[in-house]
Amino acid sequence: MTDKAFQLLGLFSMERPVWTVEQIAPKLGVAVSSAYRLIGRLANAGLVDAVTPGRYVLGPAIIQLDRQIQLTDPLVLAARPVMDYLIGFAPEGSTGLLCRGFRDSVLCVHQVVSGPQAPVSYERGRPRPLLRGATSKAILAFMPRRVLKRLYNSRAREIQGAELGSDWKEFLAKLRRLRVAGHVLANSEVDRGRFGIAAPVLSGERNAIGSLSFVLESNNADERTVNRLAPMVMSAAREIERAMQDAAKANSPVAAVTKRKSATKSKSKAKPHRKTTRR
Repeated sequence: MTDKAFQLLGLFSMERPVWTVEQIAPKLGVAVSSAYRLIGRLANAGLVDAVTPGRYVLGPAIIQLDRQIQLTDPLVLAARPVMDYLIGFAPEGSTGLLCRGFRDSVLCVHQVVSGPQAPVSYERGRPRPLLRGATSKAILAFMPRRVLKRLYNSRAREIQGAELGSDWKEFLAKLRRLRVAGHVLANSEVDRGRFGIAAPVLSGERNAIGSLSFVLESNNADERTVNRLAPMVMSAAREIERAMQDAAKANSPVAAVTKRKSATKSKSKAKPHRKTTRR
């Protein structure tokens, strides 16, 4: 798939879900004939579909891919049972979130809730700010330095507005403190009246794969509750990391070869079945 095709898919949004080829062409800087060819390729792959003749929306293949993510994504598979258990310790009306970094934002990939609760804006599939909220900052603090430098160069004013540092040195120092703490707390930074407690889920290189968090109603986030839940979130994040590592080892080529050798060895040791005949 060409870069233009990826750009074309990026045009579809909540604000503008329907496009015509004539509208697409100038946005991509291509001729209408080229836009038709791109649309044709994406339609053949099921990534776009004609809602009415000449008017296109995102296609059913994306739903199929989303289902595959839910059933096979190692992060989601490792986190789901942990989150189902963890949410039982949160106050009524809380939400448990599993999020990933996505471009210059954060995206919720799984969510669990504890009883009736007010909706949070970190709903599954909706990009949220990278620079605000415990859920996002837990990922931000563990991004590689080169990524942080590029982010600071392009968004220094936003970083200052989020009180994350008035210069590059202070920005790094604040993120370092979050890394040392191992968790992030934030109150009403994204959703008014909601308090976030988040910890990063890390790779073997100590970079953030994502974050795990509780989002509580602020009036439930007293000091005793926060002090009880913060270590639980950090411990649960480590449990998800171990589960992912164990799954990766079990599915590694070395493990597969070992299993085949073990099966072959067992067969060779098995006694041959002898047929008995009546005389």
